[in-house]
Amino acid sequence: MDIMSEYNLKNFNEIMSREFRGYDSEIDEKELEDFKRSIDHYFSLYAPDDMEFREFIKIISLYLTYIAKKPLHPPGIIFSNGSKVYQSEGCYFCTGKNIFIKDENSLCRYCIAKSP
Repeated sequence: MDIMSEYNLKNFNEIMSREFRGYDSEIDEKELEDFKRSIDHYFSLYAPDDMEFREFIKIISLYLTYIAKKPLHPPGIIFSNGSKVYQSEGCYFCTGKNIFIKDENSLCRYCIAKSP
């Protein structure tokens, strides 16, 4: 299993075993809807016929961003351009965020990882 699949499975298992206790902070409804639309846009380009997987990733992405406060990609992943996601002193960083965020509908806008 690759690093992204393992990360998604781990977070799905967290979701399934978690007892809901409310949110730590208020979730902006407009931002939430924009995030969902961005995920739908991404999948319309890269996996248009896989609706079940799209919903699976949408749930995990929303959980990571708003509940778990973890990056959308796992620490340790290295992208094809050599950029990576890592954790240092309790914070998450993505060396490619400043590049990827420029893409229209980039999910990086919602990711908690910071640019170093």
